[in-house]
Amino acid sequence: MKYLYLLRHGKSLWKNYDGNDHERDISKKGIEKTKNVAQKFLLKNEVIELCLYSSSKRTKKTLRIFNKIIQINKKREKKGLYHCSGAYILNLIKKQNTKKSILILGHEPSFSEFLDIVINSNKKINLSVLGEKIYTSSLIKIAIDVSTWANMNRKNCTLIYHICP
Repeated sequence: MKYLYLLRHGKSLWKNYDGNDHERDISKKGIEKTKNVAQKFLLKNEVIELCLYSSSKRTKKTLRIFNKIIQINKKREKKGLYHCSGAYILNLIKKQNTKKSILILGHEPSFSEFLDIVINSNKKINLSVLGEKIYTSSLIKIAIDVSTWANMNRKNCTLIYHICP
């Protein structure tokens, strides 16, 4: 069994926005909500072995906040995670074959597209688990019944929980 976590970056700061989306910072509200989600996750006593994160300023700052509470040892920036497709996320994960648990820190609508790919459309997604949308600072856990990430597909992925800020 493998475990995948999706963490959406903290709420971004729109004050003084100059059109450069990649360099937008995280807001005070985003900082507090990220801390809140990290504290809730800490209570679950689960381990994240590897974090793959987007190159945007707000995802890097979200990671620093989350990591102060969770302490993830291995982290790798992936520029391709910035405004990528769901298929990109799936292909990136399939290349990771040595870890039991991975956190992807990124953006919408990439995560929604990814969930559409990996959650079997024949299964009813429990809206009480997922909610109507993936809010900033939200954390999603997916269990994948495989021995290697390369075998991940919609038949072996199960949505376990969604922590909202």
